[in-house]
Amino acid sequence: MDQHVARRLSDLTTSFYAHATASFSATRQAPWLGWERLLELCVFDPTHELRVLDLACGNLRFERFLCERFDNVRAWVVDNCDELVSTAPCSTKYQHVDLAQSPHDVEAPPCDLSVSFGFMHHLPLLEQRRDVLNVLVEHTRPGGWICISFWQFAKNPRLRAKARPVEGGEPGDYLLGWQDDARAQRYCHSFEEEEIDELVASVVPRAAEVARYSADGKTGDLNRYVLLRRN
Repeated sequence: MDQHVARRLSDLTTSFYAHATASFSATRQAPWLGWERLLELCVFDPTHELRVLDLACGNLRFERFLCERFDNVRAWVVDNCDELVSTAPCSTKYQHVDLAQSPHDVEAPPCDLSVSFGFMHHLPLLEQRRDVLNVLVEHTRPGGWICISFWQFAKNPRLRAKARPVEGGEPGDYLLGWQDDARAQRYCHSFEEEEIDELVASVVPRAAEVARYSADGKTGDLNRYVLLRRN
C-alpha cells in the first residue's frame, strides 16, 4: 500500500470516530474478557502506584477496569478523538496525539504497564504498527509489561460478510460500516498470525514475548493478545 492510500484510510478512520462518537462509545462500556486474563498473567506490587500508558485510549474503559481492581492507578492516556475521551475514576493525563502520523510525540514516564487495545487494526502500514509498538516498549520500565490486541474479525463469517476489501490495499485490509449509518466507515485490518510474529520480532531483544492468547466476542477468539515483558 502506498503512502497516499494509507493517509486517506487514516483520515477516514479519524472522521469516523468524530462522526460516530456517541453511538460508538455507548457500545463500548463493558470490559473485555481478555483484560482479566492479562491481570492473571502480570504481577504488580499492590503497595505501589500502578503506572499505565494507554495508546488509543478511547472512552477510558480500560482505566475504569483497572481502577476497580487497584487502589492507586495513574494513567497517561493518548488518543486523537477528544470527544471520545471520558472521565476516569483515577488520575489520568490525556494527550492529543495522532498515533498514525506522530506516535513519537507521546510523553510519559517509564510505566509498569503499557497497552494498546482495539487500535493496531486501524494502522494501514507495517511501519506505523512497528512505531506504535516501539513507543509502548520505550515507555515501559525494565521488568514492566506491554500488551497489545490484534483484531482477527475476518475469522468470523458474519463480520467478514459486512466488510468490503480496500481498493489498493493489502490482504486483510477492509472497510467496515457502522450500524445503519451510510456515512460511517472506518479502515480495519484483520491480522494473521505471521503478521503478529513479524511485529513481535521487531522489538526483540528489548522485550520478550511472555504469552499469546485469544479472547473476546461471542466466539471468544476475535482478539489475539500478545503480552511482552520489557528487558
